[in-house]
Amino acid sequence: MDDDKKNALPSHIALPLTAIIIGILQLIYFGTSGRLLTANIISGTLSAITPISIIAGAILLNRTLSVSGCEDVIKQWLEGISKNQIGQLMIIGWAFAFMIEGASGFGTPAAIAAPILVGLGFNPLRVAMLALVMNSVPVSFGAVGTPTWFGFGNLGLSDTELLHVGSLSAIMHTVAAIVIPVIALKFIVSWQQIRRNIIFIQLSIWSCTLPYVWLAQWNYEFPALIGGAIGLTLSILFARYNVGLEKRISQKKIQRILYRLDVYLKRWHQPYC
Repeated sequence: MDDDKKNALPSHIALPLTAIIIGILQLIYFGTSGRLLTANIISGTLSAITPISIIAGAILLNRTLSVSGCEDVIKQWLEGISKNQIGQLMIIGWAFAFMIEGASGFGTPAAIAAPILVGLGFNPLRVAMLALVMNSVPVSFGAVGTPTWFGFGNLGLSDTELLHVGSLSAIMHTVAAIVIPVIALKFIVSWQQIRRNIIFIQLSIWSCTLPYVWLAQWNYEFPALIGGAIGLTLSILFARYNVGLEKRISQKKIQRILYRLDVYLKRWHQPYC
């Protein structure tokens, strides 16, 4: 099995070779005219350019964030907003990835969000699992709705029918979103942490999915992008003001309380003159 993988042709050789073989079969075996074959080649090339251009943009965005140092800036900024693990995971792994899926799609959310979370100290493998599971909600409207308008485009559906497909898809994803992020969080944190922060989790979920499902009733290109942007903004505000997050006393505050308690006890036990 391993030997077969080592001897496999790379895709940049295998795919053109396959296309040539199919072209020869169409000419010789099926008797396709040269004009029709040429038209099919041009049509196929133009169709392939759409996903290729989107993937190229996603790769460019990923590399730009990495080379420019934006990933490090995002890490520092996120730590300043909240040190709560659930807060960080929901902001980057859910809301930020939700928005990036709407803009680029094709695996970009996992490629961008995962390194940021790993930089914050989370386990790389578990982060990859979380990012991929979280990404299952906005995926139907990824890359400005490409799976909907491009995926169903060859079926001859009207614009109204595509909108109806997008609307139903958004409703189903929204229902699933009630539990999917919770399941994804379990890869990294305990059920106890999830229960203690469940209000923030649900607030972050609905901040993305409510605009998402509402927009899907009118448009099948921007639900994930705009819904994610709104959800990211609200999730950041909720985390900054500690809404729904477990309240923890900082180490410095604990030390100040113990110091004051110690001073009080010493004064209380001090004999009166």
